[in-house]
Parts: sequence; structure tokens; C-alpha cells
Amino acid sequence: MIRSFYIAGTAMTTQADKLDVLTNNLTNVDTTGYKKDKLISRSFSDVLIERLNDPYVMNISNKIGYQNDGIHIDEVVTDFSQSGFEETARLSDLALEGTGFFVVETPEGDMYTRDGNFFVNADGDLVTSDGYYLAGENGHIHVGNEEFAVDSQGYVIVNGQTVNRISLAAFDDLGGLRKDGNNLFMTNQPVRTPTDLQVKQGFLETSNVDTADELVKMMEVTRAFSFNQRVLTMVDQSLEKTVNEVGRV
Repeated sequence: MIRSFYIAGTAMTTQADKLDVLTNNLTNVDTTGYKKDKLISRSFSDVLIERLNDPYVMNISNKIGYQNDGIHIDEVVTDFSQSGFEETARLSDLALEGTGFFVVETPEGDMYTRDGNFFVNADGDLVTSDGYYLAGENGHIHVGNEEFAVDSQGYVIVNGQTVNRISLAAFDDLGGLRKDGNNLFMTNQPVRTPTDLQVKQGFLETSNVDTADELVKMMEVTRAFSFNQRVLTMVDQSLEKTVNEVGRV
């Protein structure tokens, strides 16, 4: 019976963590280029339950069956599927179509993002909303106060002259990328040149969170949590009867 406590308890803990992931996804439904997360859970390894010292079959153990101690979080994975585009007509708004990322220079080193909501800072360089430089193949991307264009291959053109090219990155294993906050990803993987990536100026990539789908999953998780909570209450009541009533017999 005590084992039932652990089974229901681990289930409640996992469902609570799933709810946190879903809530974070819904919070970022309007975040440019946001990629939703999924929590993957699995059960603990099964253990064989045996009946020992059965008086009817002395010195022989009967195999009752297998049981595990509940479930636990295996990993949180990010869904990098392509979402839609929103036209803004801002020259510094860029979106990526295909598999790949913008490279951003941070104090911790290069990081990667799908968030193309860039700005021109006081020095005339393209930066993120947090002030990190958008990396170019020839250093910072300087556009000054002039109108500029960015073609589909990431070349930056000012006054008819190509001044730089946006650094774009792709990876063989997207599962190796980890979120680092501020819509940035980090990884130790080697960077390769994207082969199917295009830049769209004047557009922003929308979040790939489906609000309706996340709300349905949230309802399912809430019901599962409530069910395991009731199981925990029932086991507690059974133990109380065992201690207070059966113990007096």
C-alpha cells in the first residue's frame, strides 16, 4: 500500500511539471520566433513482485507480476517546427524560412535565435532587443542611418553596396540545443552552413504554439493530477483504517 503513495506522488509531481511547461508555452504564444517545449516522461523500471514464504508452498516463491514505482521526467524537448510569418514592413525585422538560426554575440559567446526582431542601435549596428549584436560574416552589421535591404541569402545592402552578410547557422542535431533565456539557444555542436534557409526582410516569424492544443493538453494534465490526488487520499484513508481499526483487533 505504501508503494501506491510513491506511484501517485510521482505522477502528481510529473503532471505539475507538465503544467509548468504548458503554461510557459502559452505565456510565449505572442513571442517572436518562440519554439514550444514538450515534457517527455517515462515509468521507472519494472520490478518483479514475488510472494515469499507461502505456507502452502513452503520454500517456494510465487511470481505475482511486475510493478513499477511510478513515472518521472525523462527530458524536455523543443519543437523546432516552422511557424507562420507576420508582415511588419520594418527594415530591421527579419524572419527565417527553413532550418537554421541567426547568430547573436553575447558576453557568454555566440548564441542562436529565430527571433528576428532587431533594432539599429546608436552606433548604427543591428542588435537584438537586449542589445546583443547580430553577427555578420565581416563583424558587426553596420547600416548607419541609411535605408538598407537584406536579400534572401542574408546579404546586407546599403546605398546599393553590399556591406556584410548575416551569419546564419545550422546544426545536425537540433536536440542538442538548449534554451538560455531571452529566446536564445546555446550548444556545443559544430556549426554548419544552412542549405535550405532564406531570409525574409520586413517579416517576423510567429510562435509555433497552438493555443487551442495547449489548452486541451492543460485540461488533460489537470484531470490526471486530480485523479492521482484522489488516489493518494484513498490510500491515506485506507492506512488510517488499518492503523486505527485493524490494529485494535
